Amino acid sequence: MGLIDNKKNVFTTIGAYTSMMQEGNLPDTTNLFPSINNKKDVVPFLLDIMKVVVGTDALQESTGQLFTNFVDKIEPVLKTAVKNQAIQSNSGDQLPSSSPNNFVNDGYNIPVKDIDVYGKFKIPPTSQSGSMLYDMSKPNFDKLAYQAIQLNGTPVTFGNLLITYSQATDSFNFKPTGPTTIGGFLDTFVGNMEIVNKKEFITTTMNSIYGSISHGQKKTVEQIAEELAINKLIEQLINDNDSFVILPEDLEAILQQAQQIANGVIYYDMGCGVMGATYPLDELSALISSISGSTDPFFVGNQINNTISGSTINTPEVSDANKQTVKDGFFQRLIKLITQTLAQAMCTAPQIRTLLGIISGFQNNGSVQIGNAKDDLKKFKVYLKCVIKIAMKMINKFIFDLVTTNLNKLLQPVIKKILREKINQYIGMLKSLTGAI
Repeated sequence: MGLIDNKKNVFTTIGAYTSMMQEGNLPDTTNLFPSINNKKDVVPFLLDIMKVVVGTDALQESTGQLFTNFVDKIEPVLKTAVKNQAIQSNSGDQLPSSSPNNFVNDGYNIPVKDIDVYGKFKIPPTSQSGSMLYDMSKPNFDKLAYQAIQLNGTPVTFGNLLITYSQATDSFNFKPTGPTTIGGFLDTFVGNMEIVNKKEFITTTMNSIYGSISHGQKKTVEQIAEELAINKLIEQLINDNDSFVILPEDLEAILQQAQQIANGVIYYDMGCGVMGATYPLDELSALISSISGSTDPFFVGNQINNTISGSTINTPEVSDANKQTVKDGFFQRLIKLITQTLAQAMCTAPQIRTLLGIISGFQNNGSVQIGNAKDDLKKFKVYLKCVIKIAMKMINKFIFDLVTTNLNKLLQPVIKKILREKINQYIGMLKSLTGAI
């Protein structure tokens, strides 16, 4: 029996159990879900199971769980994954300290544009957009790198790294402050990172849905398209496609989406026709402020659900009859974007780009080998595919655990009902045999 047939049988069995409990007709669910034919991406299949078992509101709850419980638990595993991939064969060697590879005394110079792929450092943390993109409550790489830019020429310390910005060259200089071995330095640097900051993670994901921050920054269509192209290549890596080729139809879709973001209105097909959505920056700011510190998945899911009606208030497609369909499409798309945002954090965050740049300097006699982000995805694909695989394994397991928990809730009453019917059947049989009836 093939994979597609096995997937169909899952839905058929669930449908049979549901029908048994509801004493209704067996629903035909096997051909309703595109995830049945999707061989690589397991998340849509798990989400479809969740919908069948618990109902469509489960997608909303799952989103709340991912933004709270999941994000709170993944940091140690991600750090271990990055550390393992950063280990060098020369980890025991001393940090380079002689020309032309004098990292200890001269440091490595890396242009800001090669580290800041999405232009975050151009946004002041005190601005409305910056207040969502930066977590200023504690030391972190992005906060201190931005401070280094403001202090032009004055070093700023992030853990075991000294960051100095040069306005003349628009570049950072990175020097070590310890430990003295390559392996010790990299281990300490990664240990000081915060790979997934909840506030920044939620902001980036919601901006991927609505484009509010990108529109507010007044980015050009070309700038937005370049960022979307990078995200598309990361999506391909998630799906184990390392061709690094964007097909013409995908490129056309990227350009259309970039134009929509620049115009401030995003168009999505949510299952009942193409609908437009716009979410003002001040409303996104209020949302992030209310949910970024929350540990209640139900509250977070409800708040995000409220953005649907708020962003589509002038869209006739969102009638009472279509609201549930739109909601399903929205949350399925959002959960997919959560997986992509997690992969982005492992691939293109400024601190990760800095790490890759420093490692390339160790490997190339002091010559830092990072530049265009799209080219670097291919150059560092072995590292990126490994860390992405670990991140995706975690998110798949988290959703799988949610599914199995709800399946157990379905199966327990089913099993009790079957046992009760069997016991009554055997009691009746015994009574007839003993003349007790």
